[in-house]
Amino acid sequence: MTPQAAIAMLDRQLAKHGADCILRRIVGTGANTMPVDVTVRARVDAYAKEELVNDIAETDSKVVMSPTQISAAQWPGGELPSLSVVDPSLPRRNDKLVVDGRVRNIEFVDPVTLAGELVRIEMRISG
Repeated sequence: MTPQAAIAMLDRQLAKHGADCILRRIVGTGANTMPVDVTVRARVDAYAKEELVNDIAETDSKVVMSPTQISAAQWPGGELPSLSVVDPSLPRRNDKLVVDGRVRNIEFVDPVTLAGELVRIEMRISG
């Protein structure tokens, strides 16, 4: 399977079984902070009881989303990679995901690649 085929398959599944959410990064400092948002299609699910280990809480959710909307919007835009950020377009810890109007904090991000290309983003959110 090619990376493009994997992304297309995920996009079809998210179109059927996902929901529109807002991925948000706060940029700037002090009084000059502002949110940079992109609407993404994502699947948000509760963790099963047997998955509640280590630091995963009952109020946490697991998220699967495609890189399609992030790439199309060139989110977050204008940010150059630093030593601590491999790809600034990847969601990262303390970015936000707005789900059904509720702002949730991104706690963990697991980018999934195929042949070196990002094809899926898995995350854990809290709040």
